[in-house]
Amino acid sequence: MGELLEIWLKKTHGGPMISLIEAEVKAGEGIKDSAKEPHADRQVTVLSKESWEAATGSIGKSVDPKERRANFIVSGIELEETVGKILQIGELKIEVTGETVPCKLMNEVSEGLRNALKPEWRGGITGSVINDCSVKKGDSVSWL
Repeated sequence: MGELLEIWLKKTHGGPMISLIEAEVKAGEGIKDSAKEPHADRQVTVLSKESWEAATGSIGKSVDPKERRANFIVSGIELEETVGKILQIGELKIEVTGETVPCKLMNEVSEGLRNALKPEWRGGITGSVINDCSVKKGDSVSWL
C-alpha cells in the first residue's frame, strides 16, 4: 500500500502549481477549480516519488517534483503499464488512461529531464476520475 504525499492544483494552463492539503475531486472533471485538460481522458495526473527520484538521479540533479506539474505525487505504488486499472487514493477512484508522456518543457526545467522521464513511465500516469470525493495528504493509495 502506498501514500499520497502531495496534491497540486493549477488554475490556468502554464500557471503556477498550488500546493494543497486537501482537494475536492469531481467525477468526469478532476480537481475542483483546476484548469481543464483538452483531453477528456486526462482529468488528473499522478507521479510516483520513486520514479521521479530515479529520473532526477539519472541526470545527477535534485529537482522539485512540483516541476513535473502533476496533480498527485504518491509513494509505494508502481505506475508503469497500468492502463485500464483503477487506482484508489483515499476514497478517490481513478481509471488509468495512459502514460503522462514527458514534454519538451521538462528540458526547460533541467537539461536531460525529458529523456530521463521516458523509461518505465517515470513521467507518471493520466486518468479519468470515477467518483466525487475529497482527498487529503496522507491518504492511502492502492490498486483495486
